[in-house]
Amino acid sequence: MKKIYICLAIVALAFTSCNDYLDKKLISKINSKEFFANEEQLQLYANGLYLNMTPNAEELTTGGSTCDYLARNTTNALLERTFTVNQMSGWTIGAWRDLFRVNYFLENMDKAACTPEVKNHYRGIARFWRALFYFDKVKSYGDVPWYSHTIEAADTTALYKERDDREMVMDSVLQDINYACDHIMNRAETTVTPSMALAMKSRICLFEGTYRKYHAVNPSTGEAWKDATASQRFLQECVAASEKIMNSGIFKLYNTGKPETDYRYVFQQEKPVKDEVIWAKEYSAELSSYHNLTQLFVSSGNQSNRWSPTQEFVNTYLNRDGSRFTDAAGYETKSFVQNSTNRDCRLAQSMMMPGYSKLNNNGEKMETTPDWSVTMTGYQVIKYNMDGTFYEVTNHSSNAVPVIRYAEILLNEAEAKAELGQMTNQVWNKTIRLLRERAGVGGSAPTSADPYLVSYYDNKVTDMWLLEIRRERAIELFFEGGGLRYDDLMRWKQGEMLIKSLGSIYIGAKNTAIDTDGDGTNDLIVVDKLPASRNPALTYIDLSKTRFYTFRDGRLYIANNNVWEDKKYTHPIPTAARVKNPKLAQNYGWE
Repeated sequence: MKKIYICLAIVALAFTSCNDYLDKKLISKINSKEFFANEEQLQLYANGLYLNMTPNAEELTTGGSTCDYLARNTTNALLERTFTVNQMSGWTIGAWRDLFRVNYFLENMDKAACTPEVKNHYRGIARFWRALFYFDKVKSYGDVPWYSHTIEAADTTALYKERDDREMVMDSVLQDINYACDHIMNRAETTVTPSMALAMKSRICLFEGTYRKYHAVNPSTGEAWKDATASQRFLQECVAASEKIMNSGIFKLYNTGKPETDYRYVFQQEKPVKDEVIWAKEYSAELSSYHNLTQLFVSSGNQSNRWSPTQEFVNTYLNRDGSRFTDAAGYETKSFVQNSTNRDCRLAQSMMMPGYSKLNNNGEKMETTPDWSVTMTGYQVIKYNMDGTFYEVTNHSSNAVPVIRYAEILLNEAEAKAELGQMTNQVWNKTIRLLRERAGVGGSAPTSADPYLVSYYDNKVTDMWLLEIRRERAIELFFEGGGLRYDDLMRWKQGEMLIKSLGSIYIGAKNTAIDTDGDGTNDLIVVDKLPASRNPALTYIDLSKTRFYTFRDGRLYIANNNVWEDKKYTHPIPTAARVKNPKLAQNYGWE
């Protein structure tokens, strides 16, 4: 009965609503003297944090689909021309509740009858979650109020205080994640490992180090950073965390010498691939625990999304010999089939290319081509798909979805080294070369800057190392991390890339049927207006009936209604929050 009570208490903690994230009504759901009596109960509480705070499959993938290399039907409200501060949400009770749970754990765990080492282990887990919580808040809002403990409901001074400076908050985040790295033990029964802490430290420190480098001022205030050395400090911390993982021998890239399948194998398994995946959101068919990713990427019922990789992005995939696709004369007019020939093997493992097949409900293999009711560009995402029609209905997929994997650590190491001016052929060979060779691509280091990438990044980056690392990062981490690409653009101060052209495969001419997949049968035609008599073998794209397309230079361009202003490097503080707490200053530019 006592165990049942404990489980119910955790559930109550996780799901009870309260009038304020600091409300003591939440505390009344648990008798802390009884609950935090021993290590078993500390472990149970820690497991509750893990279950509650690990992002789900959709959050890790489609939840971060605002970026430069995807066209989609919907837009991010923040990027719309008509967006106003009054539309902003996110400073709600629920948005802060996880912080309360973490701080409550920290304040009560010392009551448990266990060794200091064990308590420090669980304290490390709690501080790991607090670091991640505040990292997400800072990415959105910049300056935020820092709370290291729960607040009494009567303590209005603390409840309604001003925001703390981003520099102070991120220094506190670094202290938390360092504590986690130093004190979390590698124990079978724990859900948070030292490697997870180091991996997230690598991600956090790369973000903040490059953010401080490329942003001359704090976007929350418009004022110069107080600590001019912080950029290098965070980048050095990134290198330290990355190299500790790399030198541990625990992880490596999953590589069986099959470049056509090894990359995607990592994303199709129910059990995370332990060689490479450091942390994943797990599902289980046996336990009827499913997600919806396959259905989301194949169903025409998801026309409200239609996540569609652009031709401009596909152009960045190298040829298998390591040469640049865009160096070849006439690359702009190459067909869909020609785009797939002899390219980086990750292309056909991320998007549906000629030769893709799946199993029908009878277990028979059938070749499948992109569905133009799902894609707007001719490129259709398959990276996370379970390859069978059985999985193409709601909540039938059970493959694990990585939160962070070893490949990202290699990329972080390479980028931090390059930003510090420490990139060498030796560093390249330990990082980027391994990723390319796993994908069947020649891994030689660059000898010059790629003019296509220089132009793609609006002539703001000309360093050959950084350009190649950015190429590799976009390709290797395609659709990962709950918005890694968006975060990259924000930290590089390249938000204007969100308004780039979004082009389709090369079609050639309107009103002329073409064979996109090279099977000898025409299958697509772009028309100004649907004819009265139509060929059932053709997919018709009617320019008169859609607001999404224009046609020029032989291809479709998808409407990009994003509007960029530099104030959007931070979200505005919601009006409702500032009415409740007038001490919350508005972010610079949103006043």
